[in-house]
Amino acid sequence: MKSPIPAPPAAPDRHRVRVGYVDTDQAGVVHHAAYLGWMEAARIEHQRARGLVYRDFELETGLALPVVEAHLRYRTPARFDDELIVESWVIEAGRAKVVYAQRVVRGEAVLVEGRIVLACVDMKEERIASMPERILTACAR
Repeated sequence: MKSPIPAPPAAPDRHRVRVGYVDTDQAGVVHHAAYLGWMEAARIEHQRARGLVYRDFELETGLALPVVEAHLRYRTPARFDDELIVESWVIEAGRAKVVYAQRVVRGEAVLVEGRIVLACVDMKEERIASMPERILTACAR
């Protein structure tokens, strides 16, 4: 099966996650929606590692970067108490959007791959806005 994302760079950002009981269904398998939350947390940490504190960005600019598209491919399940790594890297940053590639891995096994598109939105006006230079700079690092 072809991957929906390009190969990661030599050293993608890595965010550690421990699967909680609350993340699983009766079969002990992680619910599909849990991966989206872990990926969001990993993107926030990816930005923080590049000097962008997302909460401050929203408060200072009135802008937000909501998810407008999410494409995930589930390959094999995670289970309660697994230790996972969410790898994140930017594959595109433009005038009004940022595209992330992300993978959830357990050891050498790739569990989930995703392509997540964020749009720059003026929260007050509820419309697309131009991406601030500080976001583009953070994405380029």
